[in-house]
Amino acid sequence: MSALTFDTLQFVQHLTKAGVQEKEAVAIAEAIRNVQANTELATKHDIELVRAEIAAKTAELKADFVKWVVSVGVLQTAMIGALLLKLIPG
Repeated sequence: MSALTFDTLQFVQHLTKAGVQEKEAVAIAEAIRNVQANTELATKHDIELVRAEIAAKTAELKADFVKWVVSVGVLQTAMIGALLLKLIPG
């Protein structure tokens, strides 16, 4: 995880130019810096790891689904064969 860089001096200068009192501008900048300090952001690497995990799980689920579909097909075929054997006079 990484953090964003925040230039508090530039931010305070921008606010004071806009008419905000310097004391208030400093307080706002400190509040934003505190929020950022307690926030974790995902990096591109973090996102790629999650994507890889999702891709692996998706492949695993697809394989399980194919096995299930094949099993159901085999079971259906066996049931139909058993019913046909019962219907055919022996």
